Amino acid sequence: MKVILLTDVKTVGKEGAVIEVLDGHARNFLFPQNLAIAATAEALKKMKEREEAKKKEANKELSFYGELAQQLDGYELIFEQKVNERGTFYGAVTDQQIASALKKEGFKQIDKSMIKIDHPIKEPGEVMVKVVLLHGFEAEIKLIVEGK
Repeated sequence: MKVILLTDVKTVGKEGAVIEVLDGHARNFLFPQNLAIAATAEALKKMKEREEAKKKEANKELSFYGELAQQLDGYELIFEQKVNERGTFYGAVTDQQIASALKKEGFKQIDKSMIKIDHPIKEPGEVMVKVVLLHGFEAEIKLIVEGK
């Protein structure tokens, strides 16, 4: 009997695979546990539609992050941090602070895991910071850190 797997099944196959199994295995194990459905013409058609919708969504997401990388590349972010009497910051500028500042600027999809700082930023100045987005897109922003 041909079935379509709804989830990954150990020793049987991956989600979405159309496989041939024994009738008893399908009726007694796969169907009752909602691990598979019979591979009817209608089910195959729905599976293809779902795959096409996933591909469309993936392409949409890919183009979105490509455009976001272009917007971010070369973006200048002015950041203020309190300085002590020696002219250095009380604490280093963190990736969380940079991500929060970018979110305030309108880049809602940025989180701290995407910010890559080469070394701790502990004094005022200009620093290039790498932003690694989903799907392998990268951008470099210019972080202008001012003391207050």
